[in-house]
Amino acid sequence: MSANDLLVNTLNLVYEVFARYISIILFGFGFIGLTLNTLVFTRKALRQNSCTRYFLASTIANYLVVYFILPSRILSDGFNVDPGTYSLGYCKFRFYIYFTFKSLSSWFIVLASIDRFMCSSRSFKCRQFSRLSVARNTIVITTIICLLFYSHILIFYDNRNGICDSLKGIYQIFNDVCYLVGYSVIPPILMSLFGVLTIYNVRRLRLVAPKTKGSRVVVITNKNQQLALMLLFQVIFISLTSVPHATQKLYKTLTSSFVKSDLLRAQENLYAEIARVISFVNHTCSFYILTLSSKTFRTELVKLFEETKRYFTMPRNTTVICIPLKSIQRKRTTTHHQVVYSAEIVSDYYFRPSPCLGSRILTRSEENV
Repeated sequence: MSANDLLVNTLNLVYEVFARYISIILFGFGFIGLTLNTLVFTRKALRQNSCTRYFLASTIANYLVVYFILPSRILSDGFNVDPGTYSLGYCKFRFYIYFTFKSLSSWFIVLASIDRFMCSSRSFKCRQFSRLSVARNTIVITTIICLLFYSHILIFYDNRNGICDSLKGIYQIFNDVCYLVGYSVIPPILMSLFGVLTIYNVRRLRLVAPKTKGSRVVVITNKNQQLALMLLFQVIFISLTSVPHATQKLYKTLTSSFVKSDLLRAQENLYAEIARVISFVNHTCSFYILTLSSKTFRTELVKLFEETKRYFTMPRNTTVICIPLKSIQRKRTTTHHQVVYSAEIVSDYYFRPSPCLGSRILTRSEENV
């Protein structure tokens, strides 16, 4: 075996490692990360924030990419099992979901960048755009636009010659350019632009916040700063992971008519697989970027773990009822002689966090008061 053939075999082996094992590991990270993302973003402290709503929408888009697209790529690239070669409908639908929801994931982060810019503005009219109602409507409109924009895939994709791919020629160039511009160029540019503008606004707010006596204004400003920082890291991460795959697809299309050696094809296939895996990192590892970059996100995550631990470690023979403190105080003043406290549960209340905020733990005897 010549040195050239040995190098080709080595490149093919590395390709197989990325296509099978690295992709499977990414799927595991994505399964855990997206689940935790959803649980954190739907918590009461965050779900009323319009920026969080965009992050949640991006997470939902990533669900389809990770749970539907990534397994199909593992089967086709790693094990040479591609259902798209047997079903034309599956072929069209898979690539339609692939392009649409990968793009939606990035565009929702663009909307989050715009939302943070509006929220940090001194203009009252600009801040009016940073509302839940605006976020809901914008998410719906953006989803409809992307679904319509990529609808051409349902027409011009086919599984000819046992390969599920777009039609050759002008359309393939058009499709790759749209993917490059709509996924890897415009979203990162807009994210970076509004990210810089948001940082500028937040720095201006820092000069105003110390002059304000009320603690509420300071708390809101700190939360905005945390969300802006979280967004900045997300923008950098998306920019680094989205560009390689789109440029590789365009390069492959433009050089498809060239005569290539076995070594060059092996090199291109390996680069294509690495670029594809990197693009999936964008959709599977957002949770870990958010955890590293945002104190607010980490705080809510820790609270989630504590509540989960408390739920599974609380004695099952104890009835726990959450009643507002005002209600308890009102009942104690009228029927104080009927209230019988359990020393064990009261001690547990003072030395362990309560299962619900602003509430007291009552025994069965208190339940009937």
